[in-house]
Amino acid sequence: MGHPSGDVSSDSIRRTREAVFSAATRMWKYGLVVASAGNVSARVPDEPLIAITPTSIPYEVLRPEEICVVRMDDRAAEAGAPPSGELPTHLAVFRARPDVGGIVHTHSPAVSALSVLGRPLPPVIDEMVVYLGGTVEVAEYGFTGTEELAKNAVAALGDRAAVLLSNHGNVCVGTDLDEALHVALTMESTARVYLDALRAGEPRILPEETLRRGRALYETRRRRPG
Repeated sequence: MGHPSGDVSSDSIRRTREAVFSAATRMWKYGLVVASAGNVSARVPDEPLIAITPTSIPYEVLRPEEICVVRMDDRAAEAGAPPSGELPTHLAVFRARPDVGGIVHTHSPAVSALSVLGRPLPPVIDEMVVYLGGTVEVAEYGFTGTEELAKNAVAALGDRAAVLLSNHGNVCVGTDLDEALHVALTMESTARVYLDALRAGEPRILPEETLRRGRALYETRRRRPG
């Protein structure tokens, strides 16, 4: 099948593929993934399409033209290499969350440790509430790349900006890819602090008033235009 508007080289598609490539390589350089692990996707503006990283291509050799373009309605690949095996989760999140423009899925070390423990990440630092929306919950386990994983991830994500995937890693979302990547970095940093605090004693959760104010700021950010 061809692209709905007949041009897979349109400016919006090209820019979206380049944005996915940029976010994916930055994710790798920041140490949030290794080799070809994790994946990144973004909506193509004004099109029923997403751009997503391909499967099994290491980031150090990934090229922008290998970023896959996929139709939202029937998952048909329009361009690029075969899409990530986690495509079902990306599509499920985009369908459930119209406010989401970009998705970053990482296997970062501290986040992955929490996912193996099956332990939520509570609000222990101000930025976490402002950028993540509150406690990051752990989704029920689902095998990688399955509809079960996709369903569980969406249910546990709710209206927040991140979710832990049991025994796997995380999914982080944003209005665009820069925001989603910022969420992933904030979450990994907070998870490291939380795990260190657990080794030393019992971490203190933020006060209720801080949670309310931080949540209000998070909701304002989600409603902003564009």
